[in-house]
Amino acid sequence: MGFLSKLLRRDSEDALSVPAMDGVFKPNTLLDSAETVLGLPGIDNLVAAADGLCCSSGNGVHAVRMQDSAKPIANFAGPVTMMAASPSGRLAVGVEGGGLHILEGGAWRAFDLPADCASCLTAGAFVDEDVLLVAVGSRRHSASEWKRDLMARGATGAILRCRLSTGEHEIVADGLAFPYGLALMADGRLAVSESWRHRIIALSAAPGGAPEVLVADLPAYPARLAPATDGGFWLALFAPRRQLTEFVLTEDDYRHEMIATIPPDEWIGPDFFDSGDGQQPLQAGSVRQMGIMKPWAPSRSYGLVAKLDRGMNPVASLHSRADGQRHGIASAVEFGGAVYAASRGSGTLLRLGVGAGGPT
Repeated sequence: MGFLSKLLRRDSEDALSVPAMDGVFKPNTLLDSAETVLGLPGIDNLVAAADGLCCSSGNGVHAVRMQDSAKPIANFAGPVTMMAASPSGRLAVGVEGGGLHILEGGAWRAFDLPADCASCLTAGAFVDEDVLLVAVGSRRHSASEWKRDLMARGATGAILRCRLSTGEHEIVADGLAFPYGLALMADGRLAVSESWRHRIIALSAAPGGAPEVLVADLPAYPARLAPATDGGFWLALFAPRRQLTEFVLTEDDYRHEMIATIPPDEWIGPDFFDSGDGQQPLQAGSVRQMGIMKPWAPSRSYGLVAKLDRGMNPVASLHSRADGQRHGIASAVEFGGAVYAASRGSGTLLRLGVGAGGPT
């Protein structure tokens, strides 16, 4: 089989099989039945800051008030694509086309990054008050062009180590296929969710170390990671993998023509929400029957959050199925004894309690 794969110039990334939503990932309706905290179009980038929960929406950064409202605290010239908070309250924000900005003493300052790293900052994690690790999803495409990066089989992502006091930065890892989440592990390694390769890898603290695959072949595209109070982690998965998408990624001629001649919203591939537009792909029998979306339909969007243990092994999951509305979750955090998830598809912030047996 290995000889045949080489002969056909196919590797493991060209496999057409997609893991079933089963076992730990068995579908449920926990996200659809979750409490709605507030509505905010395009809500994303949840972080637990020193004085409360913060999130992004479009070009703005907001403080979440538990009385079902969000207070604007900053507005930038472009969409906010990344946020991270230090224990003391220092806030880091990535802006598409605007690079990295740091909140210190009530004032924002820009942190200079290379031009090819400034438009697709996807995640961040503070090592301490002075060192910030930043994920660059792509050095070729901006954050809003994530579909183009996927369909171009992009693998130009990188992890940067930034020292805020001196302005120095270095590349810790590169050649990554859209790193979308970062988390520091108890052993000092950095966990990275690599979306286009459907996996979570661990990087050593020293630059240049070979990555170790912690979780492989996830059934959806992984996004951001956040620590849990029990030592584990929360993983948001923003869209489902589908066999047709995997097939399109192997057909270069079709894929290139699709990119060149069809608007991105109508490409065969994942999305944060189902617009219901009759022109989008997969609107026939297997997805909608007699005009009704079936829970098991192979939709382009889905809602999924996974609970991981200390070793990054999935142990539980929360779902909004194909016929649900709370799709496109790229960020989830634990705060104040509850799990919060930002659904970009529905523009809502969700809250679930955390019991001894997992999310409730």
